[in-house]
Amino acid sequence: MKIAVIVTEFPKSTETFIYRDLMKFIELGHEVRLYHVAAWRKNQTLHGFAEPLRERVRSIPLLGRESLTALAGGVVRRPLTMGAIIGRIVTAYASLPRIAAKSLALLPKALAIAADAQRWGADHIHAEFAGHPATAAWIGRRMGGLPYSVSCRAHDIFRTQRLLDAKLSEAGGIRTVSEFGAAFLHRTVPAIAERPIQVIHSSVDTARIAPVDTVPSTDPFRILYVGALEPKKGVEYLLEALGAVGERLGNWQLDLIGSGPSAEALKAQAASLGDRVRFRGMQPFEVVAESYRTASVCVAPSVIGPSGRQEGIPNVMIEALAYQRPAITTAISGIPELIRDGETGLLVPQRDSAALGQALLRVFTDPVAALEMAKRGRRHVEQEFDLTANASRQLAMMAAA
Repeated sequence: MKIAVIVTEFPKSTETFIYRDLMKFIELGHEVRLYHVAAWRKNQTLHGFAEPLRERVRSIPLLGRESLTALAGGVVRRPLTMGAIIGRIVTAYASLPRIAAKSLALLPKALAIAADAQRWGADHIHAEFAGHPATAAWIGRRMGGLPYSVSCRAHDIFRTQRLLDAKLSEAGGIRTVSEFGAAFLHRTVPAIAERPIQVIHSSVDTARIAPVDTVPSTDPFRILYVGALEPKKGVEYLLEALGAVGERLGNWQLDLIGSGPSAEALKAQAASLGDRVRFRGMQPFEVVAESYRTASVCVAPSVIGPSGRQEGIPNVMIEALAYQRPAITTAISGIPELIRDGETGLLVPQRDSAALGQALLRVFTDPVAALEMAKRGRRHVEQEFDLTANASRQLAMMAAA
């Protein structure tokens, strides 16, 4: 099968979960062509394992000759359909002018993507995210293009449900990464209330990750955070927790791998904790993998951020359990589907630094029990979050669309 995949940005160092899927599709014998809605991200790293995707990317400028030619052709061939698309976007986003403007600006490029995918001989288009990628796929299909499917993850459905009725009801397949997300869509998008939604978790290649069997170190007690430094990640609550219980955690150290708009504020907050806190910025996945292997505990203190931005299920927690390391995170969104409190990891309320501190102490004071939880977590990931199994389920959904 030839699959045309639309993402928002490329490359994006935090979207390893998408690149793993695409590499597995290729490994299973399928052809992939990748389109990105936004301009090429020059300041982002493409992890080594995903490097083969670079040659499969088709970059189409938003308002370049190819896009404008496609727009002109669309106006000539299907003027009424074009007008209906524009009207639907304007109506849906009447109270959200910024999203409306971005969606309308995407129209020429969406038509160019649809045309290029057909020339390439694509069998199917898959939109990664229900936001702009799904808008592009929907526009292409409306204008006579290929059938498409959509992966719905987190902020792309939680932030606003405008236009989802059209984009999802006209999709040949709908996937969410959590039961929570599927229930949310069935509840908030009446047009698909009776539609089946495939719940296919984000995944890791458990066959290629050797679980760490050693008891977590308490000297030093290595705390690991991997992810963007932005409000919805809740890193400030982790720093607050360490400020409160750090004296009881012995020789602890915190590594923060990632970057983002909150970096400077978090560095200022962490100053009182001294050199125990290391901001390591973006790192190649090989470095991240080694950090998982040596971690005493991995923490994702996620919160519901501005405009409803929140995690689906943090991929870093899936990775932590794949490496069989203790995991602490918050009880929001679909996270309890991965972290079952006291069984596969520890859950705390969001924005509760005191509870987070107690969870850290629990791992520190009983690392043997923490390892047993991590072992159960690894088995859970093998059963529900395995890359080969879940990639095959996605391919079956696309083939049936």
